[in-house]
Amino acid sequence: MRTSTLNHSKEAGGILAVFCVTLVVFVGVLAILIDLAWINYSSRYCQNVADSTALAGGKRLMEGESAESAKNTSLDYLTLWNSTDSTIDDIHTPPMSGPYQGVEGYIEIFARKRVKTMFLRFAPFGKPYVYVYARAVAGAEAFLPEDGVIALNPNARPGLSVGGSSSLKVNGRIVVNSEGGGTDEFGVPMANEGSGVAISGGTPNSDKGVFARIVDSVGGVDNYLVFKPLIPNEPPPLKTGSLPEPDPYLNVVTPYLGNGLDPTYRGSVNITNQNATGLNTDFAKQNRRATKTEAVAGGLYTVQSGDVILHPGIYDSISITGGTVYFIPGIYVIRAQKANQATLKVTGGNIKAEGLMFYNTGESFRRYSGNPDKLDLSTPPPGTATTLFGSAEFNASVRTTPINTSLYNYATLYSGAQSISKDFDGMMFYQRRHNTQVLKITGNTSQTSLSGTFYGKWMPLDISGQGKYDAQFVVDSMRVTGNGTVEVTAGNNTPKAKGNSVFLVE
Repeated sequence: MRTSTLNHSKEAGGILAVFCVTLVVFVGVLAILIDLAWINYSSRYCQNVADSTALAGGKRLMEGESAESAKNTSLDYLTLWNSTDSTIDDIHTPPMSGPYQGVEGYIEIFARKRVKTMFLRFAPFGKPYVYVYARAVAGAEAFLPEDGVIALNPNARPGLSVGGSSSLKVNGRIVVNSEGGGTDEFGVPMANEGSGVAISGGTPNSDKGVFARIVDSVGGVDNYLVFKPLIPNEPPPLKTGSLPEPDPYLNVVTPYLGNGLDPTYRGSVNITNQNATGLNTDFAKQNRRATKTEAVAGGLYTVQSGDVILHPGIYDSISITGGTVYFIPGIYVIRAQKANQATLKVTGGNIKAEGLMFYNTGESFRRYSGNPDKLDLSTPPPGTATTLFGSAEFNASVRTTPINTSLYNYATLYSGAQSISKDFDGMMFYQRRHNTQVLKITGNTSQTSLSGTFYGKWMPLDISGQGKYDAQFVVDSMRVTGNGTVEVTAGNNTPKAKGNSVFLVE
């Protein structure tokens, strides 16, 4: 009996000892796992902070801010808005390592954090603190939007309107950010609040309505049967309830002396079949009526006696309703001097306009700095305009091509010409973001005419009649009226402007 009791006591003691040892090991492993989990969490936290900080700093650089401003913004993200131990020495622009080392316009961020250990400090070679860090690099990168029409304004009612006797055909995508009501692509009423619809598509006849590859609309439509595939037998293109599209050209720079603008004041020009007035207001005395046959713009054009030659620069207005007019390639700034003035009107005549861009701005524009235009960005225009703005009008038969720095050596085309930044490549008409005046395109033609990108963030676009456009329209809202068909080609071969956005590259 006593032998049996002793054996049981020894067994119980052995089990207790094994249990205690196992418990200590288990608790130790658990403690180490807790420390490792906290270190892993801190590492992931640092990566998220580094990514967001790099994007914030890169955005500053893209907006034209100095490297110092971008670094200060990044430091705020690292220290004020997030809990890291990084300092200004952890921010580099341009980056100091990796594939983007020394490349301007990019920023490198190291997000560092000191992590206190609870149990690893007691392990061999353990320390009371462990430092973790993460790295990110961001900068502005160009991309080519594939959309033919983008109507940006979420409050427009409608954002896109096609009259009952008109048709809109887009070889590409239509995007409408309007949050208006109406029905979805199946005819089911949408729950969007507010009056009006996002898209009004016209009459649902077989040859009328909206034809496209894709139609993405945030809000609803008046009649879902109006929307038809551009290519027969493809699925219906309409999709409602889409996410709003960001402005692809929000960060396109404002023209000024430093990126290609000729600051010469050229005054107001009015050209008809019989007369050409205002040529003598050109400070440089380059605008003129030719008196003989001659080659201009480095041989690009050969003009005849009586033809009018216009040069890039600063204009109060340009009106052309007749005659033969040659635009020397470059940037033409139209700066309104009267409220609601028709600052740009090209509705007739024989026009030669290759490799140029019209920039429609206000009276307050400063040619040497780009102020105040360059500060607009995403801010909505004030309820009452703070400067004088004018509208623009083109005839559908006018043939133009946009800025193309790979085709034209702009600085050699005339005396005083500027070298133009490739940031404007593909841009044909650019309206100051806070200018809410309408752009009108009128007339009828069966030939492809206006080409390139037409951009105005808060600019309504009215197209009446019939025309073919090798173009892209990025506007506040769009209206198509008349009895014809408007065709927009938006393929990859179209001379469109490239958008800019900040991307994480490392």
